[in-house]
Amino acid sequence: MLDAVKKVSRVLKQEGVTGAVNRVKYRRDNLLMTERAHMPLQSFTVSGKGRLKARFLAELARHGLLGAATATTTGRKLVFNPDREDFNGRDGVTVVLEDDYLDAIPNLGDDALARLFPGCPLIVTSGAGLKKAVAAGAELRNVTLVPTDESANETRLAIGRWLVYAGALPPDIYFADLMAFGAPIRNRNCVCISLPEYHSRRETFQDDVDPKFKFFNGLRMLPAWKGCAWSYKVIAAKALQSGARRLTICEDDASFGRDFPRYYAAINRYLDRTRWDVFNGVMTRVSGRADIMLQKPMGDASIIHTSHMMGMVFNVYNRTALEWMADWNPDEGGAETNTIDEWLNAMPGLRVVSAVPFVAGHREDVHSTIFGFKNIRYSGMISATEQKILSQLKPV
Repeated sequence: MLDAVKKVSRVLKQEGVTGAVNRVKYRRDNLLMTERAHMPLQSFTVSGKGRLKARFLAELARHGLLGAATATTTGRKLVFNPDREDFNGRDGVTVVLEDDYLDAIPNLGDDALARLFPGCPLIVTSGAGLKKAVAAGAELRNVTLVPTDESANETRLAIGRWLVYAGALPPDIYFADLMAFGAPIRNRNCVCISLPEYHSRRETFQDDVDPKFKFFNGLRMLPAWKGCAWSYKVIAAKALQSGARRLTICEDDASFGRDFPRYYAAINRYLDRTRWDVFNGVMTRVSGRADIMLQKPMGDASIIHTSHMMGMVFNVYNRTALEWMADWNPDEGGAETNTIDEWLNAMPGLRVVSAVPFVAGHREDVHSTIFGFKNIRYSGMISATEQKILSQLKPV
């Protein structure tokens, strides 16, 4: 009881009444927080016809996951464009639905796919196919996008990404593939982490932001926070491999005002002449009083230096922080202590620069792909943090 009272008191202090109410209204999705049970290595048998079949066969064979179909075959099955009359969905079956196949299904709508392929994970091969599948009742959590129109390396990585989500390929093996076959991430690039299955988020982001941001297809895992952390680890390692000394990373639910390009350019000019590890663009929370070590004016905003960071919505990373992030260890703790922002916040001697008002916002109209609750739950927390910092600033 005492612990519960302390937690309520802490939430009220950090997030205010609005934040506390939002925590009650918008709860975590327990499925996204569930650790996937360890699965023994199982090979896949592959059947049916499709444009991507040869690529899947090659990748499954490369990872030692391709089995031969026999009358007594058990384990996992990958079925391309199955005959709808003969298909009997059951555990262990993943169905690949290519665009021509989806177009040929009569009356594709409502819960058509749930009726045709009950309980089966689905793979679609284009953004248009993804939209059709969702419109036909498929749940996004059960759908993976592996496009047919990508380069050989991009297709290879898309198949590997699916294998990780299916629990068939360890993420460290996929990490090695990304390091070997992924596109370089150059110095001062701007990267947006996004799950390609959540197409509406990408479209909104593209409408709202400078086109120089490039999407990185985030890893999907259970629990979801581990997929997020692995994504940052990979990006940081790939950037270091490519010789990057500074990198901007945001998430696809970040929002930006019209003055963002000017604000962002001014921040980078400031970072060029100071000592720092992370520029924390949206600080989600501060424990206790904000530790403001330095304050400087920047137009209508204020630059602050602090030893604390929390939040990954929009950040700029120096090489020192990229090195620390690339060393993230999935075995160091759980969701309360080992998320990627907790990992960064534990960096020895961490030097954080931020700006208030915050340089970016956080869209309230979408759900967190990590915790499942609606983003509005963050609103009170972010607003309270921003106001707390502003209240501590000295008049300039």
